[in-house]
Amino acid sequence: MKKTIHAAPENTKTILDLAEEQGISVPCNCHGANVCGGRQYDFPCGLIPHSDITVSIPDKKSLTGIALASAPDRSILPDTLLIDLGTTTVAMVFYHSAAKTVFHSITFENPQREFGADVISRIKYDVEFHNDYTLKERICHKISKEFGDFNSSHNLSIQTCFIGGNTTMIHLLLGLPLDGMTGSPFTPQPYQEFSFTYHGTDIYILPWLSAFIGGDITAGLLFLEFEKRTDTCLLADLGTNGELALLHDDTILTASAAAGPAFEGGGLSCGCPAVTGAVADFVWNPILPKLKTIGNKLPTGICGSGAISILSELIKHGYLLSSGMLADTFPVDGLLISKTPSSGDILFTAADVRQMQLATAAIGAGIDTLCKQAGISTDQISRLYLAGGFGYHMDIEKAARTGLFSSIDTSRITSVGNSCLNGLADISSCPAALSERVHQLKKKCRELVLAEDEYFQQQFIHHMTYDSVSTR
Repeated sequence: MKKTIHAAPENTKTILDLAEEQGISVPCNCHGANVCGGRQYDFPCGLIPHSDITVSIPDKKSLTGIALASAPDRSILPDTLLIDLGTTTVAMVFYHSAAKTVFHSITFENPQREFGADVISRIKYDVEFHNDYTLKERICHKISKEFGDFNSSHNLSIQTCFIGGNTTMIHLLLGLPLDGMTGSPFTPQPYQEFSFTYHGTDIYILPWLSAFIGGDITAGLLFLEFEKRTDTCLLADLGTNGELALLHDDTILTASAAAGPAFEGGGLSCGCPAVTGAVADFVWNPILPKLKTIGNKLPTGICGSGAISILSELIKHGYLLSSGMLADTFPVDGLLISKTPSSGDILFTAADVRQMQLATAAIGAGIDTLCKQAGISTDQISRLYLAGGFGYHMDIEKAARTGLFSSIDTSRITSVGNSCLNGLADISSCPAALSERVHQLKKKCRELVLAEDEYFQQQFIHHMTYDSVSTR
């Protein structure tokens, strides 16, 4: 919604301070500390205006929650544990369900990575050695250790635990057989809701909706209330698999586009996760390129959002032609992005360009295909909710230049951070309603298999070129 914030020429206060004084609620947990990377609004949150300014204030529902928490609140002991069980990383949040405060957060690498960086590798290993339950034991032991190490110095009373993760990760956590996930048509174990009590803690595991739409997406859809909304909107959770869910006409079309690990910095020559020091934004200059790193620390590698930014700059400055091919002017050894603290080169190579092209084309084509199946154009999507750490640090305008969002107007795109954790936090306030909410959600869902769709293949090829892309 549009709001006019009044400011005098001599004003010295930020737009957030002025908004509060004028009774305008701006959902910002960090209060101008730029935790979100300046991507949540159509104005810089630290802006000091010197005249009246009209801005768009986003829906509070989509911006509040633990994804934007800038600092822990140690004044209230947590009663809930939230776990986002990812293929690459695991996030644990100690949370108070009634006060809606974060006490502490822990992020660590999924110990199953030793058996493969992707779900396919882990499925193959688990099918071959299923009776050993090695992958189950690894993740359960790691979660227990991280919880125990922290709890030993705080003596917490955790009453409930909510877990969301992709379909494969939850199967491995529960020790369920994955034989049906080794190949097409990729059939997980029968859908069911899992809840049980362990050492006095009630544990709820969010159910999967299909082989590629897991409990993490279920949590995100519940957070955004897809089960009861009537508008046309889209959730895009971009990681190794780009999970998409389009709500239109009381139906939720779901699909998974195999984007590969590039969005998480994987598979790139100098790639890294979205950690401190990762290049998250890049502006090309032939003399001295400008870049922004996470935490404003010395550059150590390129994360997914940085790779998107670089790809966008290559398109803008003619290094990537409208045909999708690299120009002859692109350096043979790759584009020098920066130096590391140890004077090593951080490069973006031709192979990196191709990886990012494949990833962005898969998502763009996925959006097009969902819209075609729903009988709508992208113009009819009122809101695209961009989930995941990748979208959290990304320059939306630059990403749009790559075709990542198909033709959806950037003014309709809202980054919601970790929608899984936000969803789990939302659910924790009323776990008794979870079963019915999931039931209503599942009734609306219909899966679309992109790999078998000819239109998807056609649009994928289309998105590998840039004839209609603006170079502004």
